[in-house]
Amino acid sequence: MTVQLTAVETVSDALFTCSYLWAHGKQYSRSDLDKALHQHKDPTTRYGKLVARLNQISAMPYEELCEAGYLDTDRKQMTVARRSVLVEEIGEEEMNAWLSDVQRIHRVFPDAVAKFRTKLPLSRGSEGFDVRQDYILKHFLPAQSLCSIYGPSGSYKSFLAVSWACHIAAGKSWAGKKVTPGAVLYVVGEGGVGVPRRIRAWEQVHGKQAENLWLVNRPVFPVRESEVTEVLLAARQIEAECGVPVRMVVIDTLARCFGGNDENDARDMGAFIEGCDVIKQKTGATVLVVHHSGKDEAKGARGSSSFRAALDTEFNVKREGDGKALILTCTKMKDAEEPERKAYDLRTAELYTDEDGELLCSLVVHDEPREAKEIAPELASVSRLSDNHTALWQAIRSRTARGDVCTRTVIRDDLKAMGLDASKHFSRWLQKLVESGLVNLDGEQIHIQNLREVGEQVGR
Repeated sequence: MTVQLTAVETVSDALFTCSYLWAHGKQYSRSDLDKALHQHKDPTTRYGKLVARLNQISAMPYEELCEAGYLDTDRKQMTVARRSVLVEEIGEEEMNAWLSDVQRIHRVFPDAVAKFRTKLPLSRGSEGFDVRQDYILKHFLPAQSLCSIYGPSGSYKSFLAVSWACHIAAGKSWAGKKVTPGAVLYVVGEGGVGVPRRIRAWEQVHGKQAENLWLVNRPVFPVRESEVTEVLLAARQIEAECGVPVRMVVIDTLARCFGGNDENDARDMGAFIEGCDVIKQKTGATVLVVHHSGKDEAKGARGSSSFRAALDTEFNVKREGDGKALILTCTKMKDAEEPERKAYDLRTAELYTDEDGELLCSLVVHDEPREAKEIAPELASVSRLSDNHTALWQAIRSRTARGDVCTRTVIRDDLKAMGLDASKHFSRWLQKLVESGLVNLDGEQIHIQNLREVGEQVGR
């Protein structure tokens, strides 16, 4: 028995080009048609019949083309008429397959496709889900990001900024977390000798020189294009002199580097953010902004909320009671898990004795985390509070400070996540805070009372 093999006909690029242009209301060229006729010589095949049909159409006078509907001011009707030719010869399914063959269209019409290529960085679906998150301080400061630490005056936030800057500049791990070594540009907005003394104290404690840490001893205003240009020039100069890239630019503080604008105005804050973004993009560095909290610490950093919205990472810094220690709480981590809330002690370092015989000292953050021992000031005058009451209060304060949903169900889940058994006594714990005047309930919603009201309540 002899099996006859039938050759599978393949459409040529020339016929595909003629058909695609025809279907989209455009004129195919004589050269492409001649190539198609040469490559599909057998008039009994489907593709042979199609190219013969297109050849006949090319010979039709203008009036006949209009009469057949192949040329029409109504583009929709013209497209229907033209595509009916393809459907008659190869069928609707194959015609649609041709017209949606993106790879072939890109190959056959490279110039036309290039006209529609955007400069925007496009990706499909979940592409890039496994891209590694780079850090300049692992789990704390993402690379090439906009970050902020904020807190009230005297909260040691600038000491923390100096500590991070020194560790990155010296390539020394912080709190056991790896850093990406490089140069740091530190804008000392408040001037003075405070920051150089803190750096010297760090050098003495760690026995290392922070040679790659450079200070700008005046405010820099990212809202001004000329100032941003100077920062970029400084970064290039530092890289040329150090031989290492600038990994972080510290702006200490936002208030001193805001150029007299209104922190509460979204447009002014937008200009500040845009300047920081330019610095970040042009240098490849992380921009760390040291900022103040508002009058009500529960509401987070002061000024327009657009600043927090633009941040990749935000940390709240506050003192632990009256001692020399700070508590670091992550209030936003855009693309990773938030690090745990921890306390860090500060140690005294003796610098030198002045001409009057007075010993001058500074403080250095001891980068070994420990559990925070702080008792919130609002709880200080409330009697018979357990650790469970404190944990509940802190969970409510944390969510309120971030502007997150704060309901009984959400807070109960937060306590469970902390390892507390909130199934039996949650309502009793919450009622204690209500009776103490710290919070009030509105159905399921939990609200913190105004700080002044809280002070009046607990002071009674």
